[in-house]
Amino acid sequence: MYLEKFIIKNFRGIKDISLTFNKGLNVLIGENNVGKTAIIDALRICLSYGDQRRDIYISQSDFHLDKNTISESAKSIEFHLHFHIENPEETAWFNDLLSVQEDGTQDLQLHFRFYLDDNIRVKYKVWGGTNEGQSIAPEVLFLIYHVHLGALRDAEQFLRPIRGNRLGKLFANIQIDPDVEKDQEKKEELAKKVRSAVDSDAEWIEYLEKGKEKINEHLKGTTFSNKQHQVDISFLPFDFNRLVDNLKIQMPLYSDELIEGDLTKQKYFELHQNGLGYNNLIYTATVLGDLKQRKQKQIETYSALLIEEPEAHLHPQLQNLFFNYLNKLDNEHGFQIFISSHSPTITAKANLKSVIVLQNKENKIHSLSLKKSGLTDENHRYLQKFLDVTKSQIFFSNGVILVEGISETLLLPIFSRIIGEDYDLEKAGVELVNLNGVAFSHFANLFNNDDETKNLKTKCSLITDDDTAEETYEITSRARSAKELEKNNLKVFLAERTFEFELFIAGNKDILLEIFKEMHPIAAGKIVADENVKNHAANFLDKVNSNKAKSELAHRLAVKLSTDEAARKAFKVPTYIKNAIKFAVKGE
Repeated sequence: MYLEKFIIKNFRGIKDISLTFNKGLNVLIGENNVGKTAIIDALRICLSYGDQRRDIYISQSDFHLDKNTISESAKSIEFHLHFHIENPEETAWFNDLLSVQEDGTQDLQLHFRFYLDDNIRVKYKVWGGTNEGQSIAPEVLFLIYHVHLGALRDAEQFLRPIRGNRLGKLFANIQIDPDVEKDQEKKEELAKKVRSAVDSDAEWIEYLEKGKEKINEHLKGTTFSNKQHQVDISFLPFDFNRLVDNLKIQMPLYSDELIEGDLTKQKYFELHQNGLGYNNLIYTATVLGDLKQRKQKQIETYSALLIEEPEAHLHPQLQNLFFNYLNKLDNEHGFQIFISSHSPTITAKANLKSVIVLQNKENKIHSLSLKKSGLTDENHRYLQKFLDVTKSQIFFSNGVILVEGISETLLLPIFSRIIGEDYDLEKAGVELVNLNGVAFSHFANLFNNDDETKNLKTKCSLITDDDTAEETYEITSRARSAKELEKNNLKVFLAERTFEFELFIAGNKDILLEIFKEMHPIAAGKIVADENVKNHAANFLDKVNSNKAKSELAHRLAVKLSTDEAARKAFKVPTYIKNAIKFAVKGE
């Protein structure tokens, strides 16, 4: 089984959200303050309910207060978990959670409601299935298990040889024998072998006797003669769990080839000598090993791994390697993985169908599963290939502008500042995406679905050229195809011909001609002037007719506008560019 749907109501900053999860890997992404931590904590509260050692509880401060409405009372917190049944036997293992719909379909449901009583104390109800009040046996809840790796995790602390550490748990769960009773007997036999080895060692016996004599010598002098006591010294009980709790991880210093099989030559690094990133990888690997072992040992359990910010302390290349491995684990070992991140590197490496985008719009948290979005299979294949670290930032932005090439990418940030401080793309958190062509539809379908629940909530401007035929002045088929994409959160802005043509006729011919003359003095001298500005612009474009020339022109213009205040004040931003920026920034 796996958690398919998770409904959260009135928890922290989340008023009401319904999340759809995948069987294996789930990646929760979004900018800061969109509820990623709240969702992970909600999962922790629910999945740890059967664990007597749980470390997270609902408090008064967890109750949601609506920023749009002044209210003195807090509404009840609700968590509703719907598990997909994969194995018919799961209906028996988790019978207390079984829910049967009117159409005969079945799932497993777990429900929580938390509320404040008259004394502002937190009370709660827990039930399974469809009917509120349906009790759940403790042994059923015990079968639901999770491990949480927090964002600010201290891997070294969690791996220290102390009682209940993660390494000890891994070894405690390793089965020596398939039979549970025999397995425990064999583990105790191993413990007895350690005890026997120590108890029969003459040097240890002599050493313990010397220490005992030191204590008894002084004890004799501090007690009454008729009540003299003597102590004996022994090791702590050599039970199996205590032994594995005292195991520790070391990193070999020398290679096997160097020591040539002689372990006496080997030296080791302690954990505190490693970097934070590498210790986090060791800790995560230990957790994964423990989860796999638990699932193999007890197949009837539901297991989940919750990781906040796996990118913490890892450089980009190591993030890639680590996340590639997590992708391989997807559906492989029978446990579900939930990751929260705001790393474009992680997003770019994730299978898009595993990504869930969280957005905060008008104080309401929204979620979009890219698997359930309006993207076609073809869209998924294309985006999976071309969504690099830079382009993946569209999922974290407050607005998006799709452009055809490098010229627009270089100049639009400067144009936005010319329009006004309120439209500065960088300050507004608007992402510019250079598609290096016209593959607009694959990106456009993230914004323009007829079903608003399947769109990103950000506004997206699509800027492209019309390249109108001079003979007919009809819109080209390419431009027509772009306009057909215009729906909902996507708006298309067309140049009459090209980007450079629009810059010229907007009132910027003098600065463009000046820059081109610096680039190509001879070619600039052959540009035929014309009183008709559009004709003049066409003659200009005849000379600026290569992608290389256009890129260089854009670069030089960007430098000019960035360094020359007078030029910047005199520059006229084309109307269609101005409108595209305003739509992406403020939806105007």
